[in-house]
Amino acid sequence: MKLIQTLVILVAFTLGTFMPSKPASALGDAGPIIAAITALQSAMNSVVQSTHKILNGSVVDGNNAMVKGFQQITNYTKAQVGAQEQLADANNMVNARLSRDVINAHIMDEHAVNRQDCLNLEGGQAAVVAARQAGDVALALDVTKNSRTRASRNTPSWVGAGQASQANNTLHFSKYCDDAEAEAGLCSLAEDTMKGADQNASSLLTPPVYADQKAIDRANDYETTLIQPVVPAAMRGNAITTPDGQQAMPGRRSYNAAISLAHNIGHDVLSWRAGTVTLTASQKAEAKREGITQTDVGSLWEATDLEVNRRYSGTDWQADLQAMPSEKSVLIQIALLDAQRNWLLWQQLKLQQKTALATVKRLAIEADKSLNRFSPLPVPNPQ
Repeated sequence: MKLIQTLVILVAFTLGTFMPSKPASALGDAGPIIAAITALQSAMNSVVQSTHKILNGSVVDGNNAMVKGFQQITNYTKAQVGAQEQLADANNMVNARLSRDVINAHIMDEHAVNRQDCLNLEGGQAAVVAARQAGDVALALDVTKNSRTRASRNTPSWVGAGQASQANNTLHFSKYCDDAEAEAGLCSLAEDTMKGADQNASSLLTPPVYADQKAIDRANDYETTLIQPVVPAAMRGNAITTPDGQQAMPGRRSYNAAISLAHNIGHDVLSWRAGTVTLTASQKAEAKREGITQTDVGSLWEATDLEVNRRYSGTDWQADLQAMPSEKSVLIQIALLDAQRNWLLWQQLKLQQKTALATVKRLAIEADKSLNRFSPLPVPNPQ
């Protein structure tokens, strides 16, 4: 607006300079003045119109340029949004594939069988088979020893106590003759490993597995020496037909029952070390690491011992445990260890039942001794 005012002033100044006004007559002739003003207005209008055209053109050009600029910015923005959408889609697709691959890998890990699972199963099966066969060994020994304890026919005590003692000595002299007995001329001195072996607890408890029949006999003879080296003479004939014999029979049966229980416990211990199972490959490897003589046939004791030791000190199990890909594999190992612990506790429970019977037998013996302090008891007179 200031530009227009300036232009008007310049035009008026120019016209006043080049077109001087004539002095007015006394009669007030206004024609020249009006003409000048008209010319001035026409010039001003022309200038204003020209200025408007120039300004309008400039504004239009500016507007057009701004519109084109905004359009270009809009196009850029649209293109940017589209590119971002494509990037987002690609990123989502990559993340989805990655998540799918992770899930698939996790599923594979969860369903993959670790080699230790197979080894544990083999070891457990070997222990169960060994336990069953060890039970058969103990049962066979029980049948033989129970017949001997009762002094049945075809046993030394059937003839008498002297024959029973001599039979025990004969067996001892033939296998386990020691220095004093050899010096007395009763027998030929046995080799060092057999000398007095029927009196050594190591004959029964030391070997993880009895290597041969000689080792089994040595363990069995120690168990016999420990519990009942000589069986009392059989009660038969007039020994059981007389009143005194009839009165003694219940006591003998109680004695036989106690000895039978004692033998059962001893046979249970012996059967754990009898060769009753073929060791697995992992058990053989553990036995070799421990310096145990390599054998294919093992015992329930040895198989269980090797299974426990290979997890406690075996590098293979430790390495596999560290390399297990998922929590499930580790949890399976823990579950298997719990299963093994439960199995051992079950074996312990069976032995505790037997030892509980032995305890109550001792209690019964003490009760009998206590009762004998008051014997003979008064007998009531029948009315």
